[in-house]
Amino acid sequence: MDKIEAAAALLTGARTGAALDGLPEALRPASLAEAEAMQNATLAALGETCGGWKLGRQGEVIFAAPIPASRILLDPVEGAIPMPAARFIELELAIRFHQPVAPEAVAGLRPEDLPALAHIGTLFELVQPRFTASAQIGPLDRIAECLASHGAAIRTAATPWTLALLDAPPPVRLTQNGGVIATREGPHVATPIRPLIEAWIARLARERRGIAAGEVLTFGSLSGMPAIPQEGAHYLGEIEGLPPLALTIAQV
Repeated sequence: MDKIEAAAALLTGARTGAALDGLPEALRPASLAEAEAMQNATLAALGETCGGWKLGRQGEVIFAAPIPASRILLDPVEGAIPMPAARFIELELAIRFHQPVAPEAVAGLRPEDLPALAHIGTLFELVQPRFTASAQIGPLDRIAECLASHGAAIRTAATPWTLALLDAPPPVRLTQNGGVIATREGPHVATPIRPLIEAWIARLARERRGIAAGEVLTFGSLSGMPAIPQEGAHYLGEIEGLPPLALTIAQV
């Protein structure tokens, strides 16, 4: 088993077992390319396909992390979703592609093309850390394990949007069991967004990937990362001008 496969085996195990105190020194990614390879190997070890991407920054490093297709919930309905014991929630602005892009066309894609290809929406990212709070890790370790924490729920609308909206979203509000726990106005936490999208397009081109209809692209939390109570909770995410997103998370 090589370094990439060995690291992926540990990260895969941490999704159903105990969080890691870090990767062994010999298995830590030494470059962004190695961290991305560990993401891909973990996705394969989980038997998953890519259903979208989380874009962001770890320190000065721009990253994209694939979201397992089975972990994306579209327009959730009433009913509680079970979650693991260690869990958090993030309210995010996201897009969902309604038009596919063939692999051979990806290299010519520009950030300005996305509004014609995707609908804008409200997304919850459900977070399950793979490393313990005391783990000694760096940005590349976090990128290697950043595989859609636990999952995502999204509701979109055919509302016209621009790249400027991604940098400066309208006001947002996150409610837990009827009480407001987070609000935000102003620039996005991941601003500027353009370099993130450009880096993601470059990765798709390197890996000869296309974009399938239904794939999701999300950009980072607008609400911080509140902890979900062990007894579960009902959440309402509101981004002005978009349909609200409700989600009930079950007791562990």
